Amino acid sequence: MRVRTAYLDIETTYVGAFTDSRLFQDFANHKITVVGIRVMDGDHDVFVQLVGGDVTLANLMAALEGVQLVVTYNGRSLPDKVKGYIGFDFPVIAAGLGVVLDKEFKHRDLCPECWKKRLYGGLKRVEQDLGLKRQLPGKDGKWADETWRQYQQNNDRRLLDELLAYNKEDVFMLRALELALANRP
Repeated sequence: MRVRTAYLDIETTYVGAFTDSRLFQDFANHKITVVGIRVMDGDHDVFVQLVGGDVTLANLMAALEGVQLVVTYNGRSLPDKVKGYIGFDFPVIAAGLGVVLDKEFKHRDLCPECWKKRLYGGLKRVEQDLGLKRQLPGKDGKWADETWRQYQQNNDRRLLDELLAYNKEDVFMLRALELALANRP
């Protein structure tokens, strides 16, 4: 039986006061700038990005319509069974859009699966450890935040295109990571 699967990653800009190490636990102060979603179902493969004002609950749920499984890396809002940690993407989506995606959909978070295989760190670090190569190396969440801010200041479409390409690569790397994990003892 095929499972209609969505690979999801968000980009955010921080709108709160930078105070301490709670930065990544301060979910309500992360404004979602981009939601990238790749939906795969057999030969059907569709990629959607919601950007800026298009990041709404209605648009997100429409993009996920018919999805049976959502895959993220460090996205969970419910504590994992390995370390009891919550992630980032779903808590930010819950704070910003009012939906707890891992209560609405079956969810697979690749981060705890990596821990079980002794792979630690953020997505880019784990990709490196597995020998996965990016087309856009050297970019991270801080870069995405800064690029969004610059785009908002000067409306340079080139900056938005770079940010969207970065988000797309993050989303597509989720599938590559999933396949690499399946082949790793």
